[in-house]
Amino acid sequence: MRAFNGLLKKDLNLMKFWWMVWLVFMFLGMIGVYALSVYSSEPSIIVPFLMTIAAFQVFLAPLSVLTVLNIEGKTQLWLYNPQSSIKLLLSKISSAAIIQLIAQIFVSLYALFVMKVLLNNGLIDSFNGFMPFKNGFLMQLGIFGASMYISIWCIFLWSVYHSLGKYPTIRSFRWIAVILVCFAYNALEVLLTKTRLFKNELFSFGVSINIAPRMSYQEQNGWAILQTDAHIPIMTICLYIVLSLIFFLLASWLLDRKVEV
Repeated sequence: MRAFNGLLKKDLNLMKFWWMVWLVFMFLGMIGVYALSVYSSEPSIIVPFLMTIAAFQVFLAPLSVLTVLNIEGKTQLWLYNPQSSIKLLLSKISSAAIIQLIAQIFVSLYALFVMKVLLNNGLIDSFNGFMPFKNGFLMQLGIFGASMYISIWCIFLWSVYHSLGKYPTIRSFRWIAVILVCFAYNALEVLLTKTRLFKNELFSFGVSINIAPRMSYQEQNGWAILQTDAHIPIMTICLYIVLSLIFFLLASWLLDRKVEV
């Protein structure tokens, strides 16, 4: 456990710079958009900005993981690390997850500020009128899950790319292999969704919740906040969790083969 904590601390330090840059830009954007809303007397324009930065949080963890992988890729530190590849990669995923959670908490606090502004201006009757706590939590959970899924894909594709570096004949064309892997996976996914198995009610089972307000402009009333329902397929989410585990183990297996850069 002490060794893993050491890996976790190291990866967090490597991610810290870009994470701080990310937060600073978000904070400056929040101030700028709020100032614009006050200047234009349109308090509702801060809602699209809130939803935009919330959506962009999906890319924070993947970018953090790629940053660390590229740094270690240049030094080939994993070649000389006695820890297992699973621990090495799990440390990176864990570090990215911590950073992701902190950033999403920061966005959630901003969402409370946005709702307070809307409430003070009479655009909503209560916080629940904008987004109930349960729906907000599910939206943040969805963003976190998508971010972790993309992060694992980044690790897997990075491992595929660098594992081909030991073959001189295809070393210069490794990026084509990465594209082919993505294309083959997407093609297989499309084919499977058309099969009778995936059209079964089991895979369509889910819940419909209001997870994202949207803006609508009306000539008489100006900008208005509307609610959007989304269908959440439970079994499909479970399937993606299993796929994430498979891709993570495949990446660990490739790393055990001492990939070269």
